[in-house]
Amino acid sequence: MTPFPADGYDLFSPEFSKDPHRTYEAVRASACPVAHSDRLGGSWMPVRFDDIRSVARNPEDYSSRTSEITGPTVAEPGGGLLIPPITSDPPEHKAHRDLLMPWFTPKAVAARGPFVRAKAESLAAALAERGEGDLVADFAQNLTVATLARILGVPIDLQPTFIDWTVRMFRLGPLDTDLRARTVHEILGFFDGLLAERARDPRDDLLSHIATAEGDHLTHKHRLGSAFVILLAGADTTWSAIGAGLWHLGHHPADRDALAADRSLMDTAVEEILRYYAPVTVTRTATRDLTLCGRGVRAGDRVIAPFAAANRDPGVFEDADTLRLGRRRNRHLAFGTGAHRCIGSSLARLELKTALGAWLDAMPRFEVPDPGSVRWTSGAVRGPEAVAFVSG
Repeated sequence: MTPFPADGYDLFSPEFSKDPHRTYEAVRASACPVAHSDRLGGSWMPVRFDDIRSVARNPEDYSSRTSEITGPTVAEPGGGLLIPPITSDPPEHKAHRDLLMPWFTPKAVAARGPFVRAKAESLAAALAERGEGDLVADFAQNLTVATLARILGVPIDLQPTFIDWTVRMFRLGPLDTDLRARTVHEILGFFDGLLAERARDPRDDLLSHIATAEGDHLTHKHRLGSAFVILLAGADTTWSAIGAGLWHLGHHPADRDALAADRSLMDTAVEEILRYYAPVTVTRTATRDLTLCGRGVRAGDRVIAPFAAANRDPGVFEDADTLRLGRRRNRHLAFGTGAHRCIGSSLARLELKTALGAWLDAMPRFEVPDPGSVRWTSGAVRGPEAVAFVSG
């Protein structure tokens, strides 16, 4: 066996998309649990919980200035797509995060509960009456994007456009930089017009808050990036978690029946689904030459941190490769860690919990007839692309 058997990994290969954990396990078992690949611009990939946590929490050594998981080069400081606070480092990061935080506090999120519940129940009831469909396109995407549209204050009929933009950015863009650039241009142009409109005529929505907030650090580019990040960071991530959770329940009838019968399991079940199917991989850029678990990383190198790998570390989680709905000790990293911990975590939890509950109320015996045929997305966000179901 070579010292580094998982070197040369391909984040977008069919094999990796279907089951990245085989690669993560191979890296864990190697002489040094960090893999390297020259593909798609090159990257380093740690897989242990402690190493991923360290990379995510150490801005002095690992900058957040670029979010791209692939690409021919890593952006220089001040370059690349600005989407604060995701691409922000200290000391600016706190101010960038504080701009958005009032809309994602537990109290603010709780106020969204009735809308999310009504939307989830309406979608699930219609699908139960139909008896079959695609639980991603017909339910998870619709619920997630409708919620974001409500928060941003944009028309619900833009939902198909938002989904198309998200797919082009996360599914196609990493392998087609021209398409990604055109998509970024479209999104920024859309928000540019809306922010100008809200500056003239503010409403009770997040875009108005971004457009009218005061502060010397709030350049026009910053305001655009802040609007951009809410749409992109809050869409695919959440619908992927909902889709993965329903995919699991749809072909694990014991888990489905247990959760349908005992809703006191919901809180731990949601946390366990997030641990087991953590959708997000983040990107950092080495700020200097350094050593990561014995391997030499050069300044400017891309380091990717797959939270799903951390969440299956057997040194941290007992029986890590088994999903246990009632798991109590569960300090997973699905939402990241440290200063960059996901600002929308409370909203994502609300949507996932509400989605599962509404779905099981409407279709407690639903099934996913062919779970093995499901294709999974790759890159910064992993989730099922489409999942056919029958109501049972």
